[in-house]
Amino acid sequence: MKRVVKNLVAVLLACLLCGCGSEKVSDEIINADQGEVIVTTADPNDKREVITFGMWSAVPEMMLEVNAFNEINAKYRIEVVTNPSVEYEDYFTNRAMKVMTGRGEDLLFIGNDMRVRDYIEKGVLEDLRPYIQRDLNEEDYIGEVLHAYEKDGKIYGIFPSFGISVLWGKKEDVGNKKIQFEDLPCLMKETGATTLMARNAMDTLWYLYCYFGMDLTNRQELKEGILLAETYSDKGGLGGEVGLKLGKDALFLELSMNRLSAIVGTEMSYGALGVDTEVVPGGILYCGAVSINNASEKKEGAWEFISFLLSEERQIKRTSESSDGFPISRVAFEEKIEADFEYVERRYREIDVETPMKKERYLEMIETWLPGSKTLYMGVDYDAWLIVSEEVEAYYSGQKSLDEVLDIIESRMRIYLGEKE
Repeated sequence: MKRVVKNLVAVLLACLLCGCGSEKVSDEIINADQGEVIVTTADPNDKREVITFGMWSAVPEMMLEVNAFNEINAKYRIEVVTNPSVEYEDYFTNRAMKVMTGRGEDLLFIGNDMRVRDYIEKGVLEDLRPYIQRDLNEEDYIGEVLHAYEKDGKIYGIFPSFGISVLWGKKEDVGNKKIQFEDLPCLMKETGATTLMARNAMDTLWYLYCYFGMDLTNRQELKEGILLAETYSDKGGLGGEVGLKLGKDALFLELSMNRLSAIVGTEMSYGALGVDTEVVPGGILYCGAVSINNASEKKEGAWEFISFLLSEERQIKRTSESSDGFPISRVAFEEKIEADFEYVERRYREIDVETPMKKERYLEMIETWLPGSKTLYMGVDYDAWLIVSEEVEAYYSGQKSLDEVLDIIESRMRIYLGEKE
């Protein structure tokens, strides 16, 4: 199961690890108790108030922001606490235990935390809306992204930049359609597609849950989802993308979009094959979101770092052609679009090929993705997903029948839901 989680996170969070330039990430690394590593940027004589920032490993792009903040802020210093020596999933399980009991760092990197919904339900994340209303003009930011971690009127996390994981399909099959889970079997039959996505079975099942909202507690719906995911030709493997023909072999291609060149390249590739493509409305927002631990005694200092990430200067820094992810500031976002488009046009001129997409088309596509988009892990009951993923592998590997697996899942789910109540 841990291998599956790592594979999925690598696909959906690629923008976190790229586009970081050549700046130095940290000045010193200190080994601490329990395998933790404290990444610092200060000398021992630094007397500023320390704000701790927890993440599994030191994400380079976020470390650049930490270093920039520490260079100019006179009152606070960010100290990043990581624990890369433990398994990815174990780190978040251990962190959940700390945070749920009123411990943990002041700032939490939650963009890749599978248990963020649990944090919100338990009330362990600070509501950022009062800070936003006090210090920011909401109209300066892309609303769907600024409110990505909103629930019941409260905002529990903020993306400084974002990407969107989207589904592409053949235009005549999926164009301008808001596709629901229940539509998928009929759509596959109508189009003649032999597999749902160019993904292995476990990845596809995860996407059915995250993107299409498959109900893990509904036996019939889960059964349909397991069978849909099984249509992948290498159903038991963890291989990822394969050379399937869109609209003939695979109904969808899932792509993580965080820059214009990826979009243009996709349209060009299929256009060369005579396939007119379209993005399915909606998507999954992802990237390096940040939250404040409700138990922190230094909330103002923690917020000062988040507001620094959202400042015009830092947002504009994210508009360079080498930077992955879209800034959430409207001004910076428009500059990013302009910079990306100029970069793509220049690259295509070098090979004497006309750019296949106009800027207006690009903006139209993004405007199609954002409304109705979901936030990675916000709608995920991760413990329920673990039950399904742990048991369904026995079916995909041929060890148990589907009904046997569903019986076990149903039994475990009843116990789990009863304990939650």
